[in-house]
Amino acid sequence: MNTHPQTTEKGPTIMNAQLQTQAPRAPERARQRRTVTPPVDIFENNEELLLVADVPGAPSEAVTLRFERNQLAIEARCEVEGFDYVRSFALPGGVDPERIRAELRDGVLTVHLPRHDRLRPRQISVTTG
Repeated sequence: MNTHPQTTEKGPTIMNAQLQTQAPRAPERARQRRTVTPPVDIFENNEELLLVADVPGAPSEAVTLRFERNQLAIEARCEVEGFDYVRSFALPGGVDPERIRAELRDGVLTVHLPRHDRLRPRQISVTTG
């Protein structure tokens, strides 16, 4: 225990003996969680892309979806098993980000990625003339 005075700009001070007797601690480690890549089925039609991901054990409040620069990232925390689902996709252009919606039911996450109206195929009628 070192109680020798130290000199500072304000004069001598006594070091706190209690602090000096404690052994230095190793930094605490954040608990590492396993990550799992959820299986995903992707469907496409003229109206939208549809992603169906299996994320059993993840409640809806623990699911995060991010869409940026035609990249969709899915993250979901499974509290019961102690791991995180993580998966991302590079999507073709033309997805309307304002109309993306998702629902979670019975461990199945369904993500609707609608196409912009101007990019949807349309039927053109032919008239006689």
